[in-house]
Amino acid sequence: MKRITARETKARVDALVSDLPSLYRGSIINKRGRANGAELPYGEIVAKRLLHTHNIPQLFTQLPKVAKGVDFRPTDHDGTMLNPTILGLQQESRVAVALYNHRVLGTLGKVIDYHVPVQPEERDIGMIDLVSFNASTSTLFVIGFTYHEERRDTLLRCALEIATLRNSIEEQWLVRSYAEALLGEDGEPVDPRTVAVEAAVLLLEGSYQDRSIRALKRMPHVADLINALDIRVFTIGVDLQLADRPRFTRKQALYPYKPVFHFIPVLRERAIIPS
Repeated sequence: MKRITARETKARVDALVSDLPSLYRGSIINKRGRANGAELPYGEIVAKRLLHTHNIPQLFTQLPKVAKGVDFRPTDHDGTMLNPTILGLQQESRVAVALYNHRVLGTLGKVIDYHVPVQPEERDIGMIDLVSFNASTSTLFVIGFTYHEERRDTLLRCALEIATLRNSIEEQWLVRSYAEALLGEDGEPVDPRTVAVEAAVLLLEGSYQDRSIRALKRMPHVADLINALDIRVFTIGVDLQLADRPRFTRKQALYPYKPVFHFIPVLRERAIIPS
């Protein structure tokens, strides 16, 4: 890929800010390597520009929202899928469904939904991979899940994607939409007014994105941006085996396959140290 200068990088970022919902999809957001001349990582230039020139955390609060009363939750989610897992753990979507079937994800709590499309003003801007609820802290998590080593999305792109989706649904409406699944440790419904909403990125342990966390000491503005957007970063253990159990005889299942794990996934939170 052709190297560009820091000035060209900033100009591309400025152009993307005019259409916030698609910002994270811009090629410059996912560009790896160093700028021509400045020898700074592209991600560091982009993050600094978004933070200090555009104040992106504040801009994100102004994103178009899914209208109150619009039922954005899919109605066909029962933990089953149409096709078996042919490529095992390489199939990101099937791993997400397996995590839903596993239910409990440590600090992230109980997984209550998956593959939730976000369409403010009838515009498809992406999909929340997982939704979970931690009963002990009364926290509803919207989670961006990256389980695809070959795609090599940058940590910056992962953070901007889930921040975009989280800010595109009005918080109270998000909580109300999942009210029946928000149960306290005693099994009783919690008061929606006490529920906090947080965004999280979930990565494969040892993946390109996980290794990028260690490189943040050389990209302090990327770390600052992730923290400014209030995004928590988690990894899930790599020693997993995924199996699809056929459910042709289960009449109430929508689809014939139910992805499940043979082993318990291990979840760890990664500290993002600010500069």
